[in-house]
Amino acid sequence: MKKTFLKYGIALAAIVLMYACSKKDGITNQPYDAYGISGTQGQLKINLAFAYTIDYATLRIRVNGKTVSGSMQSRQPFPGGGYNTRGSNFALYLSVPQGSNTVSVFIPKVGTDTDSIVLYSGTVSVPDNNPYTLHLSDTARNPRSGKVDDLLVKNIINKLDTGFCRFKFVNLIPNLAAVDLYLNGIKIKSSIPYKTATDTFSVRTGVNQPGWTSAITTTWAVRPAGALPTSAATASYASSNGLQSQKVMTIFSMGYATATGTRLPYVAFTLDNNQ
Repeated sequence: MKKTFLKYGIALAAIVLMYACSKKDGITNQPYDAYGISGTQGQLKINLAFAYTIDYATLRIRVNGKTVSGSMQSRQPFPGGGYNTRGSNFALYLSVPQGSNTVSVFIPKVGTDTDSIVLYSGTVSVPDNNPYTLHLSDTARNPRSGKVDDLLVKNIINKLDTGFCRFKFVNLIPNLAAVDLYLNGIKIKSSIPYKTATDTFSVRTGVNQPGWTSAITTTWAVRPAGALPTSAATASYASSNGLQSQKVMTIFSMGYATATGTRLPYVAFTLDNNQ
């Protein structure tokens, strides 16, 4: 009797273990171990910084032949999200093989997972197990052309000292040759060309820190390169989330300068720390 109980007990434990290892996260239907630094795997976030004339609500992402997302919209990092985006507020990454990976963004035929319109199709080389973000931007072209600008950026996420927040800025506004980045009215990065990422920079958090005159609500803004700091901003974002101790974020500008509606320019943030 004891042997029989032990045998079935072991079998039951094995079934429970298999179930636990196959749990899905409810966001991308991928296993839990698909996120964060995981040994030899590459880590990839995809930022849909599109601003088409039509605000598509059924965009999907396919990686290496497998659909990894549900229905999405532009201004949405995947997986996870960020501030002033349509994603969640989590710093997640897809686990992908190091080396060459195929990525596509498509609109499926109604009720299927079959491509109807391919907005982007490209090959991305992830060289190591550090986290990377693939930024995709195309506001000026016909979305049916399949010609989308892409930029792969490495995210530096090593731990920061308490009281500091680290940033990188990526300019994804195609109809401006370059932009300046401001924090609370102070220029901190100058003449960043389109489809270009700055180096990383740290900002001391807290109220009224030297040189930043920080407030509870911080305001980030972009202006055309060389414009007066008192001129109207192309886009801005004011929030209490703008500076957080030990956070690592990528600030990105997207959209179409002077546009309205679905092509409105934005300043937004992806969350890059692993959680």
